[in-house]
Amino acid sequence: MFQKKQALLDLIKSHKADSLISISPINRMWLLEDVYSDFCLFVCKNNEIHAFVDIRDFQNIQLKFKHITPHLYHSIDSWLTFCKELKLQNTIFESNQVYYDDFNNFIKPVCKKLIPINGDDLRIVKTPKELSRMQKSADITCEAVNHLKKWVKVGMTENQVANEFYRLVMSKGASGLAFPTIVGFGENSANIHGTPTDRKLKHNEVILMDCGCVYKGYYSDMTRVWWIGKLPEKAMIMYQTVLAANELGIKKVKAGMTGMQLDKICRDYVRENWNGYELPHGTGHGVGLQIHENPRANKTYNGKLVENSVVTIEPGIYDQEICGVRIEDSVVITKTGCKVLTAKCPKIWK
Repeated sequence: MFQKKQALLDLIKSHKADSLISISPINRMWLLEDVYSDFCLFVCKNNEIHAFVDIRDFQNIQLKFKHITPHLYHSIDSWLTFCKELKLQNTIFESNQVYYDDFNNFIKPVCKKLIPINGDDLRIVKTPKELSRMQKSADITCEAVNHLKKWVKVGMTENQVANEFYRLVMSKGASGLAFPTIVGFGENSANIHGTPTDRKLKHNEVILMDCGCVYKGYYSDMTRVWWIGKLPEKAMIMYQTVLAANELGIKKVKAGMTGMQLDKICRDYVRENWNGYELPHGTGHGVGLQIHENPRANKTYNGKLVENSVVTIEPGIYDQEICGVRIEDSVVITKTGCKVLTAKCPKIWK
């Protein structure tokens, strides 16, 4: 918890602010960890974090968190009075995660000057506890897909594979899917965010699976491609090109580079090795308590990738007349490179 408090203080300092108000549900989950609360207002000033909660959560927060001071929320007036006593001058708030009414009721009346930020930025750096849960989430996904590679047979449908993935991850301790599982056979694999259908698998065609699960609130994300039989030469070259781009991104990524730089590495490789093809989506995105969060790896994200942040590396090539290939790993950024969370599911398929 101390590391998260420091993250709040560092963010306030970096924006030359004196305070922060957080009311978004996702950051509430981040701050309170395993304590569930469906209502909580946070205000941070003078190196202190104050949480306004109702009676149901007061004792839990009081007992569990040394760095958070709980206050009973009786009415909106109790919140407004307390914040006005703090004399908030330059206040950060989560502009992308606040409802209009909440902004007008809880934020606007108590702040002299408001500084909008992306609420994801609070959660970019992961604590050891968060990384441990993300590794477990990734391990569950890897184990399920490794099973499916051996289990899938010609004649099975995309829906059958997606349903079996769900059954497997739930049996291994997941609380749910990270997102609707993508399974594409043959030409359907070229649909970037395709929905599984009753289309049956044929011999000598691609199986693309983009999937993940949730473990104790934390998401995993991985894409693998394999096949039964032998692929046409052009499809095999496509697969080898995407695999090389994925591995190049993993080799080159490190703390300090920007999301744009990582994207350019993978994007340029695909363009140069697949007839000028332009990657139709970003190379990657952050993962954590949400399946898509900061940092990003795309053509416009100029933010730096920092140590202990998590990002995906997922180049792809999609040709409706052949197939689609996307290979995705989730990695933890380190000072000198990265650690691959999804390494337990092999990408080389022979």
